Amino acid sequence: MIKLSVRPTVNKLIAKKIINYIEWLSKNYEFPLQVDINITGAKFVYNSITVEKVIGTFYAPFDKAERSRIKISTGDFAQLMKLHGKDDAIFYILETISHEIQHYYQWVDDLDFDEEDAEYGATELTTEYMESLKSD
Repeated sequence: MIKLSVRPTVNKLIAKKIINYIEWLSKNYEFPLQVDINITGAKFVYNSITVEKVIGTFYAPFDKAERSRIKISTGDFAQLMKLHGKDDAIFYILETISHEIQHYYQWVDDLDFDEEDAEYGATELTTEYMESLKSD
């Protein structure tokens, strides 16, 4: 199950796109363990282990009875739109969410966290979603 929280600081356009994407994910994929997804309008979030500034992070508790957490920053959305256009900016933010979702599934399946697999899976998942919009 996904529990989504979108902060008021998030650009309204991308907030709507994220909400639609999470609804689609919930309808089309199983989430056997709860994951909290927190979206902020800040320019970055902190990785809770390395304390690095990042755009997305996944927290995987040792105890699977605890909730996992995904944090995503969207503060660069307006700049991304200026540089790459609206559609690519939306794809980029959704792909960041998808990347962290890949880590969620790695955690659920007791796999090692693999960045290459997460990147590949994120592009595939986001593309699947965007293609589903065209068929509606």
